[in-house]
Amino acid sequence: MIWMYAVCDRPDLPLPRAQPPLEGLREGLLVAVYTRSAPSVDTPAPDALWAHERVVERLMAARTVVPVRFGTTCRDEDDVRCLLVDHQARFLALLARVRGCVELGLRVVHNAPAPARVAVGATRTGRHYLYERIQEGRQATKVSSEIDDPLTRLAVETRPQRSHGPEEVLRASYLVELTATARFRSVVERLQAAHPELAILCTGPWPPYSFVGGQ
Repeated sequence: MIWMYAVCDRPDLPLPRAQPPLEGLREGLLVAVYTRSAPSVDTPAPDALWAHERVVERLMAARTVVPVRFGTTCRDEDDVRCLLVDHQARFLALLARVRGCVELGLRVVHNAPAPARVAVGATRTGRHYLYERIQEGRQATKVSSEIDDPLTRLAVETRPQRSHGPEEVLRASYLVELTATARFRSVVERLQAAHPELAILCTGPWPPYSFVGGQ
């Protein structure tokens, strides 16, 4: 069984050293990077996930990569070659799309839970409740835009992600040119200073997982 890491450009470059050893199968302008010694997909061990991630990041240091999802396997080299031949145009387009870029993740949450609503006797109705919820939704959208808009202007592409709870204001991934990452982080710091009621967490740089169509 072959355990896949990424499809890359620059097939002329030597592969980085890793354990287990990496192999590359070249097809035209593409090279598929894999190993024949795979971790168990049935055991979601964090160590295995991070080991996979470290290999992809080391590949990204010298090449453009289309990272593949953890646990992607092929039966043999013929399957790998067929993958490259059948999807060559798509891989080349994806590589061109993310070349020179990295992924930065952003998560924005309230520092403290919203204050509990206080009922106002018999005057509090379902209409009042719905009005409050609408106002809260508008405020959340306003704050989210204040954070997201200046960062989106610095990004090549943006991918909103599903929120993980009511206290989360924004979760998104940004495809950012490598030369713009310092400026991106500087803007995040400025936004954090302007919004002390929020915790703004920026992670990365990562390989562009969110921008290669779930490979």
